[in-house]
Amino acid sequence: MSHLYLKPNAIAEPLFNQWYAWSYLIPPATAALYLANSHLKILASFVESPQVHQTALRDPAMRGGPFIHYDANRVPEIQSLLEQTRAEQADLLELAAAIQTLDDLLRQEAKGYSLEPLYARIPEPLRGYVELVYDANHHPAIRLIEGLLYRTPYYKPASQSIALYLGNEDSRSFVLSTPRLPNPTSLHLQIPFADHRWDELFKMRETPQSYAYIKNLLEITDSDDSLFSSLFTESIPHSSEQDAQYQLRIRYFGHACILIQTSTINILCDPLISYQYQNDTARYTYADLPDVIDYVLITHNHQDHIMFETLLQLRYKIKKLSFLKVTKAH
Repeated sequence: MSHLYLKPNAIAEPLFNQWYAWSYLIPPATAALYLANSHLKILASFVESPQVHQTALRDPAMRGGPFIHYDANRVPEIQSLLEQTRAEQADLLELAAAIQTLDDLLRQEAKGYSLEPLYARIPEPLRGYVELVYDANHHPAIRLIEGLLYRTPYYKPASQSIALYLGNEDSRSFVLSTPRLPNPTSLHLQIPFADHRWDELFKMRETPQSYAYIKNLLEITDSDDSLFSSLFTESIPHSSEQDAQYQLRIRYFGHACILIQTSTINILCDPLISYQYQNDTARYTYADLPDVIDYVLITHNHQDHIMFETLLQLRYKIKKLSFLKVTKAH
């Protein structure tokens, strides 16, 4: 094949343990708590009563609830994911249990006196990784030393993957309640998010590259070649950036995403970028972004404002990413 572009409707969903990855599934402590208190419970519920999930999802008011969007014939696969999670994430589940145990201990034993005697009773998985403190309202609290947890086996880049597939509509199963099971139209690549091979793939949205190069780089097997090759095209993407002349331009990309441009600087706020579909309504997409984004500004840590799906695809062109610090007035 000649040099190709990544198709404008090639969707890249970041996953953690086959669940859509968002900011609380990356830090070890919050990932552990979501596995224990959300994912396992949703999986077990579907295995026990898939018809309850199907019935709930027929009611629009229940969309976004803890219901898996699959037919009952996927129960064996959900059962397999449930068992796999219990086995492969056993240490994270122990960490979640330790956090709950320590929280219970503080609520029962911390009465305003020194917390030092309680350090000896910290559960083993948390020892060396927490401080015990009182907050501004004199309530006992656990302060996790998150930087240290990232250096332990509790941090799980091996559980990270990206699902690649072609999309032709905006509707998807609710990402926070439906794990992504393998299917014939999506390719799951078990490559950690930090791996810069992803940058080489996403550059191909605007810069063509040899198909053989990207196939070898991502170690695509011959059995997956047909599906992988369907993600690429020889067609040059259309961009509204071409021949643009302006001193100041502000464009609204949807939700909270705004692109602010001058002749010398590009600032993107809360990146959430649409894919481009054939016969679709007009919208700004990845093709309408500049070659370089000087600053990305994240206003707050909600999953609709810090979108890994978008940030991973833009990482190669971002110079600096900043979080807005909000101070309450007194």
